[in-house]
Amino acid sequence: MTYSCTVERKKLKNRISRIAGQVNALKEKISDDNIDFEEDPYEVIRQLTAVKGAINGMITSYVEHYAKGHLINKIQKGDAAEAEVQIDNLLEIIKVFGK
Repeated sequence: MTYSCTVERKKLKNRISRIAGQVNALKEKISDDNIDFEEDPYEVIRQLTAVKGAINGMITSYVEHYAKGHLINKIQKGDAAEAEVQIDNLLEIIKVFGK
């Protein structure tokens, strides 16, 4: 489990770095006084949509990792009651995320 967590953590760090790069590029584009938004008014929307998609993908990956790794591990160790509490918390978060 430790190796899997280490690998997953590295993947998540890489993803967040790419997302930060996308956000910084968008910030630069919006901050540039020479940009004519009328020329391609949809470019900013495309970039924002890409950032949103990347964040949604990261959330999905993290939830999957947490559920498959940590919650199953708790159940296997006989701590099903705690796992059930955490599953309920996770489901609440997913409900909010889905809105």
